[in-house]
Amino acid sequence: MIQDDAFSVVWIDPASGAMSRVTLEGRGEELPKARKPDFEAAFVGPGRAVTVLGSGSSDRRRHKASVDLDSGRVEVTDLGPLFDAVEARIGVRPNVEGAVLAGGVLRLFHRGAGPGASATVDVAGSVLEGRAVELVGHAFYDLGFAGGVPLHFTDAAAFGGQTLYLAVAEGTPNAIDDGPVVGAAVGFLAGEQARYTFLEEPSGERSCRKVEGITFDPARKTIWAVTDPDDPERPAELCVIALEGFF
Repeated sequence: MIQDDAFSVVWIDPASGAMSRVTLEGRGEELPKARKPDFEAAFVGPGRAVTVLGSGSSDRRRHKASVDLDSGRVEVTDLGPLFDAVEARIGVRPNVEGAVLAGGVLRLFHRGAGPGASATVDVAGSVLEGRAVELVGHAFYDLGFAGGVPLHFTDAAAFGGQTLYLAVAEGTPNAIDDGPVVGAAVGFLAGEQARYTFLEEPSGERSCRKVEGITFDPARKTIWAVTDPDDPERPAELCVIALEGFF
């Protein structure tokens, strides 16, 4: 699990709930909003490393951190040129909330705000190894609405040749300010089209949880999601998404 307000990540054992923190830089302490790294995207690769990316929504939020799964070695670097290239391609300051590395291509998921569209930007994965930025494609998406508020990407993950994404309808006009969440969805990308369904609580009511992380556990046939309540007094929630017929 990654934190948006600290240079640290946490390994979680879903079976036992045991947690182990890894410091990425400094003491890994909680930082004020103006100084936070805003780590939002995580994926495995290159090789046996877990890579996390900042959102790029401000100059302080353009870091890449990697943790080698074998040696435990941590490396933090600035990816400013990547975020500059993404901004030039989509025409707005990026707010990267998810990333998928597959087939040598890094796909970044930009979260739109208000009427501004969400987008994906494809980049040669070699940028993660210090090479020059090579953009190979992009697409804008209409992800639908919940309660009259646009749904926008909050994370994505690849599994079995498919890309599953999360989206939240949050009443905010920009990438910095928080707002009320009126709905959430899970969906698949098929080319430049998005197919989705609203997330529901066990009661059958539409969920208004701010789901911001998704991953898979094929052995348990489980889809995990994590929430960000935007409140330092409330813990994040580790949730299970039941998606019939997925596995």
